[in-house]
Amino acid sequence: MRGKEAAAGVIGSLVAASAVLGLLAGCVAAPSGDGAATSTVPETTPATQPADGDARPAAAAPPASVPDVPRQSASLEEQRRAQPPAPTRIEVPALGIDMAIRPVGLDGDGNMGLFDDPAIAAWYRWGPAPASESGSTVIAAHVDSLEYRVLPFAKLRDAQPGTLVIVTDAAGTRHSYGIDATQVVEKAAVDWEAAFDRSGSPRLTLVTCGGEFDYENRTYLSNLVLTATPR
Repeated sequence: MRGKEAAAGVIGSLVAASAVLGLLAGCVAAPSGDGAATSTVPETTPATQPADGDARPAAAAPPASVPDVPRQSASLEEQRRAQPPAPTRIEVPALGIDMAIRPVGLDGDGNMGLFDDPAIAAWYRWGPAPASESGSTVIAAHVDSLEYRVLPFAKLRDAQPGTLVIVTDAAGTRHSYGIDATQVVEKAAVDWEAAFDRSGSPRLTLVTCGGEFDYENRTYLSNLVLTATPR
């Protein structure tokens, strides 16, 4: 399993923006054996190979001297030690939300995983964590389910600017955020590249489904996206 996770990490690091453009396309989860559900995120298209006969650049002549390039260990153990602690719990006291968070990566189709149980939130493990120096920490969960009754993220629709959000990480550190904006956006119009951005000031992005429900296709037509900044 570690080999698969490492491979997913490399994929997630390189194609995070494109791999999550369709997050939470359907928020009524279909029950599965292991409790995990997958959003319909489009697969990443491999780079086009040159056609036969295409001109190719000639190999460059070797440099006269090889510069002294700094080296960094690429071992999995070193990479794990360098990563900030994963988030394990999210609380929104004003809304009565208190949920466990579990890390998720990409499945075999290149989609971000979610959990069928809407009482469990998913953190995109190949993106920033609460203690990261920059970027958006993404935490998502289903708004409801045909099988489970607990609907914590459904309460996010009542969040007001300034609402306190607390995310606790695996080291026991509590990270406090204040909600800046709450938007219900049609799925095709959500700016997923911004939601999963690895640059800029540290911030938190919460995502679930919202808006009108399409009963024929059994899916919500919009996403509820909340952004919050550290306090």
